[in-house]
Amino acid sequence: MVYRHLLLSATQYEPPLAKGPFPFLGFALAFVRNPQTLLLGLQEKYGWVFTIYMAGDRVTVLTDTTFGIPQAFSKRSLSFLHFQKKFSQTLFGYTKSFAMDLELQKKLVHKISSVLGSKPLSADITQTLKTTYLSLIDDSSRYARCEGEVVDLYDYCRDNMFYASARALFGPDFSVDQIYRPFVLFEEHFPKFARGYPRFLNREGYRAQHEVLDKLGSFFIDPSRVAKSSLLILSLYDIFMDSGHKTSADIAGFFRFGWIKIELSSWLKSKRLLRFEFDWTALLQNPLISSCFKETMRLNGNTMPARQVMEDITLKVASRSNGDARDVLFRKGSSIVMPGNIVHWNPDVYPDPMKWIGKRFVEGNQGVLIQGGSTARAYIPWGGGADMCPGRHLALLEAVIQLVYTLVRFDIEPIEHLPAPLLEVDISPVSA
Repeated sequence: MVYRHLLLSATQYEPPLAKGPFPFLGFALAFVRNPQTLLLGLQEKYGWVFTIYMAGDRVTVLTDTTFGIPQAFSKRSLSFLHFQKKFSQTLFGYTKSFAMDLELQKKLVHKISSVLGSKPLSADITQTLKTTYLSLIDDSSRYARCEGEVVDLYDYCRDNMFYASARALFGPDFSVDQIYRPFVLFEEHFPKFARGYPRFLNREGYRAQHEVLDKLGSFFIDPSRVAKSSLLILSLYDIFMDSGHKTSADIAGFFRFGWIKIELSSWLKSKRLLRFEFDWTALLQNPLISSCFKETMRLNGNTMPARQVMEDITLKVASRSNGDARDVLFRKGSSIVMPGNIVHWNPDVYPDPMKWIGKRFVEGNQGVLIQGGSTARAYIPWGGGADMCPGRHLALLEAVIQLVYTLVRFDIEPIEHLPAPLLEVDISPVSA
């Protein structure tokens, strides 16, 4: 292993290779411990593109928003589904046959995009979300009986969004209370799955994952319960039934993967409920509300769009020193990741990047609070290209509904010290 470690190298046409301090393991331990700090330090040393060696695999990190990332999202020879195939069985519980059936997965994702991107088709989901949120803050809810108490807005929003999205997607016969705790527990252990923790170091996460999949699976094997779901779930269910993949594990794994929810963090104080009629179209088109949502996702969104290189390909990547671009070779079979945090915390694009500025994305602030070129190139919380998250429109809708009902129901008070981003990370440069 030591001999092989010494021989690891990259050609002058490939991204620079960071081998790490340990034979075979490379940077695996540092990545598991704190990926953001590691990647920021390596970016400081190597520039906008570099390859890290971890436990026998080479993973190329691309953070160039000028040339590299737009090309990575547009090239057909860079495949998200082939990358996902590597970990989908472990993370989402797919059977091997479903994980290998990329055409079916592509068909399912296309159906999600077509339904959620159409206002008439998603109307039932929208109405259920509004009704459910209103019931969660009416006089019979537990929050109506906490006059004078301080409520953690993160837990409040997570609870409400889980219940509302479950009702809106899966219908009234879905066992929300039974699945909530294991769902939250799996979510809390999700970083361990993403960082590749072995099972013996993530036993609690795997137990929660299996419980979620079992409960989702038991729902989908009962057609009478599924029949009361939203049009989106019924459409996806029909595609599954017409395919050769009808196991509860496949269906449950896919719907666990596609469950859309947004989480916020702050504090609030309760107040007597007021009732209003809202012009939701105007609210969704309000530039400041949209900007606040985008800024929250920029600062706290922990996404890492990735692609599998299907054939040798050359991309242009900006040089950090003088802004010129150079051709970089990516070998067939390698992986490319574009960590959203590293892109979104770039001070060259977002001045004062670790400060939440609600008006950052309001039209007119391009060139002031956002620097350099198209915002789309440096804003990737939903991924990009043909594989952009199909639930992003539903996420914005749900966030606005949650925001409005929270402001109606509660008084908001600032706290003495603003909380750090949800991810604990030291953003100061680290020597690689």
